[in-house]
Amino acid sequence: ERVSMPDFDIDFCYIRRSEVIDYVIKKYGDDHVAQIVTFGTMAARAAIRDVGRALDIPYALCDKVAKLIPQAIGVTLEGALNGAQLKKLYDNDLSVKKLYDMAMKLEGMPRHASTHAAGVVISDKPVSEYVPLSTNDGSIVTQYTMTVLEELGLLKMDFLGLRNLTVIDDTVKQIRKTKPDFDIEKIPLDDSKTIEMMAKGKTDGVFQFESDGMKAVLKKFVPETIEDLIAILSLYRPGPMDSIPKYIHNRHHPGDVKYDTPLLEPILKVTYGCIVYQEQVMQVFRELGGYSYGRADIVRRAMAKKKHDVMRKEKNAFIFGEKDESGNILCEGAVNRGVKKEIAEKIFDEMSAFSSYAFNKSHAAAYAVVDYHTAYLKYHYPEYYFSALLTSVLDSPSKISQYSAECKKLGISLLPPSVNESEKFFAAQNGSIRFGLLAIKNLGVSAIDRIINERNSGGIYTSLFEFCKRNNGRELNSRSLESLIKSGAFDCFYTNRRRMLLGIESVVTAVGDELRFSGENQLDLFGNDEKPADFELPDVEEMSEMQKLLMEKEATGLYLSGHPMRYFEDYLKTKGTVRIKDVLDGRYKDGLFLNVAGVLSEVKVRQLKTKSIIASTQIEDVTGSIGVTVFSSVHAKYNAYLKSGSPVIIKARVNETEDREPELILDSVEPIPETAQRKPKEKSVKPGLYIRTQNINSPKLKSVIDILKGYKGEYPVIIAETATNKKFSAPGGVKVCYDETLVKELSGILGYENVKFVK
Repeated sequence: ERVSMPDFDIDFCYIRRSEVIDYVIKKYGDDHVAQIVTFGTMAARAAIRDVGRALDIPYALCDKVAKLIPQAIGVTLEGALNGAQLKKLYDNDLSVKKLYDMAMKLEGMPRHASTHAAGVVISDKPVSEYVPLSTNDGSIVTQYTMTVLEELGLLKMDFLGLRNLTVIDDTVKQIRKTKPDFDIEKIPLDDSKTIEMMAKGKTDGVFQFESDGMKAVLKKFVPETIEDLIAILSLYRPGPMDSIPKYIHNRHHPGDVKYDTPLLEPILKVTYGCIVYQEQVMQVFRELGGYSYGRADIVRRAMAKKKHDVMRKEKNAFIFGEKDESGNILCEGAVNRGVKKEIAEKIFDEMSAFSSYAFNKSHAAAYAVVDYHTAYLKYHYPEYYFSALLTSVLDSPSKISQYSAECKKLGISLLPPSVNESEKFFAAQNGSIRFGLLAIKNLGVSAIDRIINERNSGGIYTSLFEFCKRNNGRELNSRSLESLIKSGAFDCFYTNRRRMLLGIESVVTAVGDELRFSGENQLDLFGNDEKPADFELPDVEEMSEMQKLLMEKEATGLYLSGHPMRYFEDYLKTKGTVRIKDVLDGRYKDGLFLNVAGVLSEVKVRQLKTKSIIASTQIEDVTGSIGVTVFSSVHAKYNAYLKSGSPVIIKARVNETEDREPELILDSVEPIPETAQRKPKEKSVKPGLYIRTQNINSPKLKSVIDILKGYKGEYPVIIAETATNKKFSAPGGVKVCYDETLVKELSGILGYENVKFVK
């Protein structure tokens, strides 16, 4: 080999890909390491769409032609013309013929260059001495693909980056705050509760097991061990997927398992007579054909890469054996080992058809361990796990909706942002999950750090005025304060957000004046040179719940305290609408017209070369959000109803494309009238002091009871225990008077969110 690096060693478990690459660069020098380029090729459908765009052929026609091409693996444009409907269109429409003929010329050619998801080449001399280099998104990459690099004898290693490893790592860090000795590597791999949860298909948030199809397989399969998870992962892929019904049947009816030859039983018994793994293919070559380890691996590679010339030669060798020129036996052959010729041919043909899709079991096992770890954390530490998971998908409102719904099913409350409780990211708090300040727009990282550092050093904030005074500086401005109010981060001071929004100017002015005239701050960020102003929030009614939700969406991109569509559930029962999650999961076929209810996001309009326009937006319900495309004629007809924040029912066509999630093509829009809004039930809350605690026996609560005794009065004290969802009266029937000092004192111990006084 050209490269020999016996001193190379690294712990691969739970290390970020970037850290690995940095390690390699530091060890060998940045000129000895390069990432690997990949070339996306024009596959059949993609070639049609790309050529159609270049030739300015109408989208609808390109879409129609592309969708007549089967999505089977390895399909070509030439082969697809065997379809009667496509052939008829090709023969009778000149524009289709022109489109198709040009696409056939370009099919298979490189479409774009990108960086390999994992591949890194490491060389003893500078990489540029072996191969030409280029840059892609700021990274140094080779201009040769991995196959050429391997043929040149260079060392190619795969350092695969997985977001889920970061999620696991972040979860473990949170758990260790209360359980310092927790070690994810030491958890049992046979935890019955974790496996039982997966067997029931309760796998939202579990790596690789979230899809409806995978959940269905889990329920039918009923896994009992991590070995079963390895098999499911390997089977649930194009190719092996066809074996799933046979595998499940044989698993539950082991007496029905049949082997073409007794030699296969020790190899396939673990997978109930089905070939699942690449290692099994190699074992068959060794046990039936008498191959060496090395040759069996070479044939496995040839199968995987569909090298037909190699396979023709190997088929004869597998069946009848092979000798070298001196008559030495290279491989004995299946026939010479007692297997009938017809059976040997059948086995070889099955392996040839299957092995290009077969999974490497060691790879599947590594993934299964990661999957199991996520499932274990979900079951045993759900609030910690989902806080880390939500942080990882902060830029995906659809995933936030999905995981928020799962938290609700598990009885985990999602608490809104709070300047007194929130950290930078999502964080577990007393069995609930608190939104992080990073979710709020117009609030930079430096401002968040300042808010948290000031809170940690100077204690919790007691009012909007005090918050502004303590955080006066460049990082925070009026826009930041407005976003904090809209998100609900100041609800720990006041329950009326409209009062705060209308009072921002007077608060800022009062803070600036006080700091300037007291000499505490010579530089006044808020820019007011007048004498100190009296500060008082305006006395106005609170906005509606719907307005609050829309403001939360504006401030964070998410609905935090609920969802607008909850208010229209009764109205929608007779409208025949479908859930957006079901559309995204592929439950509805391409081209089907559906009624979907939801709230629209901002509509973006662009002009095409033909001077016509096309618009795009998102529609969101409580289960997720989906893209909506609006063509020119429909936009002109329904433009008045296409407003951000509008609750509507749309009629739209499902549009599936190869490399993206399904989307909707708008046909019509019906606004949902305000009168259809269900009025929230008024909650009857008795006057008193309400305290929330995780456990009624916590040491903090005992000190709180001692404080209460110093404020005797007429109001009862009600304690809510979140661990059991039960309510208790304070010990000894203690009653207190209303006193702001008492509220502040208790809030300093329990947090503002856990202390409420109702008069």
